[in-house]
Amino acid sequence: MYEVVAWASGITIIAVLIYGLVTAILGGLTVVGTSLVDIEFPFTFMAKPVSYLSIASVTFFYSSLRLWQNKIVRWSLFRLSLIELFAMVVAFASAYEVLYNFMLWGSFLSSSLVTSSVTALVNINSVASPGPVPWNLVFATKIFLSIFVISAYVAYFLRRIHRGYGSREGL
Repeated sequence: MYEVVAWASGITIIAVLIYGLVTAILGGLTVVGTSLVDIEFPFTFMAKPVSYLSIASVTFFYSSLRLWQNKIVRWSLFRLSLIELFAMVVAFASAYEVLYNFMLWGSFLSSSLVTSSVTALVNINSVASPGPVPWNLVFATKIFLSIFVISAYVAYFLRRIHRGYGSREGL
């Protein structure tokens, strides 16, 4: 089952990334991720490509870890510890980005509602972060949340392996 899920997720990731790159190049890249947020696929009431990308990324990493778990267990304790530390740092940084994006998103929407008429609709899909390279906040939030979930699970997965080492080697 994990092999089928990994393949399906991997193909989905590649397809969404190719679509995003082609539409960004053809449409002119102004805000990172906009081409994956502005459309819903396959119907207008379905999910956005960035949603498929984030879900496929999480399922791909989970399935891949489950497929490779017997080989990963044989890695050295030093290698496992190094990867676990890196996963924790990535989890912290991505959690910060998610919180920052929500804070930025809320402040932009609040500012928009205060400065415009109450009946004006605020398009949450078009809000972008400031900076030299603006990011669409819907895109950035979903991608960083996926990175957080992946890295947190990797840290948890490796911690379980460490406990196994501890019982065998008396850490």
